[in-house]
This record gives sequence, C-alpha cells and structure tokens, in this order.
Amino acid sequence: MQTHSCLTVVAAKDSHNGTAPSLSIRRMTQNRSRLASRVCLFAIPLFGVVLLSGFSPRTTPERRALPRSTDTVTAPTPDSLAALFLNRFVSGTAEEFASVDPDSESRKVMQAALKKGLPRERNVGCVVERGPRRAVLLLTGTVKTGDGGDRTNLVRHFSGFYEAMQSNGGWRITQQLPFDTLNYIHSQTLHAEIDPGHGIHVLDTLSVGVGVPYGIGFRLNSDVKLGSVKLDGDSTTYEFGGGVLWLNAPVRKKASIVLDYTLNPQQDESHDTAGKAAAPVAPPAGAFHNTDVWAPFFGYNSSNDVAQFAITATIPARYYLTTTLPQTESVANGIRTVIGRSGDAQFLISAIYDSDWRPKTSNVDGVRFETFTSPDFRFSHDTLAKALRTVDKILGARFGGPVPPYVAVVEDRALGKRGFSVHMGNAVVSGTNPTQLEEFGVRGPTSAYAHEISHGWTMNASGPAANMLREGWASFSEYVVLGAEHGPVVAQAFMERARNGYMLGSEGRLSILGNPDNGGVHYSKGCWIFYMFDKLLGDKAFDRAMREFAHLQSTGQPAGYEELIAAMSRAAGRDLHSFALPWFTEKVIPDVRPQVSGGDVILTQQQATAPFDLPLEVELVTTSGKTSRRMVHLVRRADTLHVGTGDAVAAVHVDPDRHLLLRRYWGEVVTLELPVAQTTGAKTVALVGDFSLGAVPATRAGGKWVVTLPLSEGRYVWSWQIDGKPRSEGEGGDPGSQGDPSRTGERVVRPVQLLTDPYPK
Repeated sequence: MQTHSCLTVVAAKDSHNGTAPSLSIRRMTQNRSRLASRVCLFAIPLFGVVLLSGFSPRTTPERRALPRSTDTVTAPTPDSLAALFLNRFVSGTAEEFASVDPDSESRKVMQAALKKGLPRERNVGCVVERGPRRAVLLLTGTVKTGDGGDRTNLVRHFSGFYEAMQSNGGWRITQQLPFDTLNYIHSQTLHAEIDPGHGIHVLDTLSVGVGVPYGIGFRLNSDVKLGSVKLDGDSTTYEFGGGVLWLNAPVRKKASIVLDYTLNPQQDESHDTAGKAAAPVAPPAGAFHNTDVWAPFFGYNSSNDVAQFAITATIPARYYLTTTLPQTESVANGIRTVIGRSGDAQFLISAIYDSDWRPKTSNVDGVRFETFTSPDFRFSHDTLAKALRTVDKILGARFGGPVPPYVAVVEDRALGKRGFSVHMGNAVVSGTNPTQLEEFGVRGPTSAYAHEISHGWTMNASGPAANMLREGWASFSEYVVLGAEHGPVVAQAFMERARNGYMLGSEGRLSILGNPDNGGVHYSKGCWIFYMFDKLLGDKAFDRAMREFAHLQSTGQPAGYEELIAAMSRAAGRDLHSFALPWFTEKVIPDVRPQVSGGDVILTQQQATAPFDLPLEVELVTTSGKTSRRMVHLVRRADTLHVGTGDAVAAVHVDPDRHLLLRRYWGEVVTLELPVAQTTGAKTVALVGDFSLGAVPATRAGGKWVVTLPLSEGRYVWSWQIDGKPRSEGEGGDPGSQGDPSRTGERVVRPVQLLTDPYPK
C-alpha cells in the first residue's frame, strides 16, 4: 500500500479505522434556491451578459490544459512545499500565493475569496506519492461561505492533486493534475434513507478502477459525516477535507469501495449569525440536488465517472420521491421505497421529494413519461405529455432518442418561483411558477420546455467544452423545434437573439476553451457552432453526426469537442478541424471586409487572430441592380474573387443568408422616439436593449425623447429606460422581460446601407 504523509486535516473526519460515528441526523435546509444542475441553469437562456453572473457549479474543467511554470517558489521537501502552499492560501496575498501555485484556475479561487473578503481554511496537505525527483501532493482547502455543497463547488478548481518536481535542491509545484487521471467509476449502488427535516443516511457501493499509484479521490459534499470507508471489504487509510475524499488504493482494474455516511442539515455559515440550528421541522418538500454533491464523483466534465446507477431510497410514505431515474415504488408500514435504475450511464443523480405531488405516468409514443407535480402546477400531465410528443417527434426524427426512453417532469420547490430551468438525470425540473412552454414577442422566441428535454442527447458531454456541448446543443434544439413548429422567420429570430447575446457578453472577452466554465459563451456561441455545422453539412449529414455523438454519451464514452468534430468530419467525408477549431479557441469571430478593385473583389480577414477557414457565400450587386452569388473558400488572410467585365460592382454582401457568425456592417440607421408626455417627472431617459451593454442616453427634441442608432442587420428588442429602470444588459437586466410593455418593442433591421461602427457592442 502506498505510504503517505499528511500535514494537517482540519475538516471533520470520524476515523481511519472504520469505526462508525453516531448516525443521528439533524435538520436539513430544504428550500434552497441554488441553481441545481449540471446541464442547465436557466429556464430561458437569456443570451447575454446576464449569464455571466450566474454561479455554475456544473462546469468543472477536468481535462483542461494546465499551465506549467518554472518560476514558482521552492521548498526543501515535498511536505514543506505542501505546508507553504496551504499557508499562503489561508493567509498570503494573491501575489504570494501565485508564486507557489502555477495553475491559473486554482489561483482564481484564492483571488475571488480575497475580493469578497471570505476567510479560507486549510484542510488536507498530503504527500500521496513520493519519488527522488517527483512527488504528488493532495492539497485541499475551504472558502468559508454557504453550505457544504456551495463550499465544495467553490473550491472545485482548487482542491485536488498537484505535481511537485525537485530541481536545484528545491521542490516546486509544476501543475495541477486532472482529478480523474486513469481512475474510473464503473457503477454506484446506493441505499439512501431520507428523513425529511433531518437529513440523509447513505450506504454507497462503488465499483472503481484505479490507474495511478497515488490512489483515488472523489468530490464529496464537505459537510458529509463519514462513518466507515472500506476498500475491497477492509478498512483503508483515507483523508477527507475541502470537498475531496481520498483513498490510499493500489493500482487495480477493478475494486470495490463502500462508503457509509450521513449528510446533516446544510447550515449556511454566512447567515447563521446566532450560531444555533433551528429545531428539526418536517418540511412539506425538499431535495438533494446533483450539485449538492451528496454522492461521490470526479467532476462535472469528466467522462471517467459516467457510470451505471442503482438506488434504493426510503422516505416516509406521506412523501413522494423521484430519483431522476426510471423507477418503481412500493409502500409498506408507513415507508415508501423507491428503486431507481439508470437506463443509460449517469454521473450524478438527484433525490427530490414533496408531500403535495400527485404523480402520474403515461406512454408517449414509446417514451415512459412521468410527472411529479402538485394539483396547483400550471400545466397538467396531459398538457405536458402532448408537448413532449411534439418535441420528441421533431428531435427524435432527426437525432434519434431519447436514450433511455424515459422522461420525468418534476416540480421542485427548492428552485422557488422559476419555470422550466434544470435538467437532472432523466428529469426536466421546474420551479413552482412556470408560465410558458414557449415564449414569443420581445420575451422570445424561446422554447424552455424543448430546451430542457433536448439535454437528454448531450448531457454526458465531457472535457473542457462540455458546458458548451450541453447548453449550445440545447439552445440549437430550441431553434430546431421553433422552426419546425412556427416556421423559418421565428427560427431565425431565435438565432439573432443568440447572436446579440454573444456580441454583448463574449466577443473579445471569452473563448470556449480558454474559459473552463465557458462563461455565457456556451449558450450563444455554442448554439451558433451547432447551427454552422448544420448549414455546412446539410441536415442529413449533420443529423447522422449528432446521432453518433449522442451514442458516445449514452454508453459512457468520452464525448468532448474533439469527438464532435470527428463525428462531423466523418459525416462530411472530409476533415473539418481547420474549420471548427477556431470557433472553440478564439475570443473573437471573423471580421471579413470586402473591397472592390476594378473587376475584382478582395476579401480580407481583419480580426486580430490567425485566419479562420471560412466557406463563404458572397452576394454581388451591380450598378444596374443585378445580383449574383459566388462561393469563396477563404482560408488565408486575404483572397481575390475575380468578377470579370460587365457592370461595376456597387455593393458586396458577405454571407447574405447569415449562415456564419461573422461581424456585420450592413444595416440601418434606426431612430426611436418616446413622447415626453409619457415621462412626466423623469430625471433621466435612455434606451436599453440587446444591442448595447449600457443604456444609450436619449436626446430631447421638442415633445419627444429621441435615440438614433446605427444597427447591423438582425433583430433587436428594446425598452425605454426611465430613471434607470429597467436595467441595462451590463447591469444584468433583460429589457425584453423587465421593461414596461407599453415602452418595449422589437425591430427587424435590414441590410439597407453600409455602416462604419454599428451596434451591437
């Protein structure tokens, strides 16, 4: 067995010898509004900076490229290096910590804690593998805020394994090691006893593979109280702290780990000012969400923990329970027993319960459909089944599935007064106040229900672009469903909404692979990546590629952006890496400018990156008004399109059908007016919308407030801002839903004239 040395363990740990602590379970906070999903945060993906402010615990970059450094501070031994690292995390400055930690993402955890004035705590500091010139350290810490799930997710980029190397007489940390390196979870069999108002007791049997000599680690809620930890039937050495459970396990292809633990009430330290827990009260509803990390896993983006799940859960019979898996149930002696089995591979599951639900089950064209909703829920089982039939028919006809043929809709009080906003396991989860399945006008177009259902095709995406592969796909699926139901005009309006959100929230700021959590770019740019693949390949080939990509996930295989590009390449019959990769790696989109020179049109890529690989259609308009179109494969910085003799070219429209996410310069100068009589007493008047991060001040002209904007072609929504309301996009506002309806509108802008510096920006 691998020996190890530990510096300190501050986090609660009951024993190393398998002695079980008391299994008393205290009060559980049930009405928690933290956005609880690996897959989707919002009921309606508001394409814009509003997405950037949401904490998304579902986007751990388990396979990110980790930077190395040769300029970090050294220590005389691996043990002293671990102590130095944790001491600087707890009490050092950002600069002092950066000098010992070369990983940019773990440094961000420290920087964010300092910025918010949050105390840090050192947990585990172990040398788990030691060699003459190389060592592996387990380093974990806590940022003290929120409950155990919050704290575990907050340090998910920090707590983990670090490589240390010896050179010139000193030891330095060189990189953080991906948490799931050569380790696997093949299956989990859980027995869970839920006592509403008190907590949960879990016995979890994991079948794992250990491929590294320094053991195996899992993410696990830092508030968990471990009773016993056994490896292949025997007690084993382990460490637990900072949201990480590590076992000193030898390398072997298959091993069994049995964890016996309780999860006590989740008390938010930042709000428990009295220092006293309230007396246990049985609530009407509650939940253990997947992002509560109440079951062990590697990370939100790993493919190595996508496993078969089986759960047997008990709860008092007056409660109904969903495991977010296909399930059966029975009631005896006042106890409801629910048995859930994953039809396809999963990585985490949820347990949601409510005493007011009235569950119903039906068959929807071969899909087993269940609803766990109360009688007051806005949509009936039959209404939701009908909507599922429509969505499944549209998506299933193109992309197959869903796999498995099981869908649940769950009303979750813990999400508060939200609509359809989350996908957990095989469940579409809503808060208590869903108002629409689809939305149109200035609040749309969107199809929240279709968005959540479509997650079933890519929910097990993995790697550094995993969130984009989930959310970009679900947003693209909205486009597909809206187009099939309501026509191409509505579908195109949806894509314009996505484009505006990208231009405001991400252009020049974020790239998909450069941001482990993908920021807001995963919705907007991600949607456009799938859209561009579809337009490039055509529906038939694109659909074939998506079926292949979805199959990888249903069988637990790696399914990242490289696998997506490979599937698209096979379907296209040619390598598409040169086309696809820049959309993942770059912070900016192509800026293609045409210039007429005699009988030629020179096309130049002016963005500050290497040239993209662009299959472009170009529309030429002559002085006599004739139009023609030509295809250009622009792979260099500049290329020349020979037009020939004849009428002179008066205008050049690049990508006239808007099949690519490009900078646009054709549009209109738009003037919007508001009568002064409608703003009596107002101190400030401005215009806000999805064309600008900030409010655009209005100018008074006689009896009107006036704003004039050069808008590039597309669709925009706007609201008049009176004395700062509604808020601008840059302040987290959404004029389409927050503005006064009488002062809110939309405008479709045509390519009428060439503009110098048009919005959105």
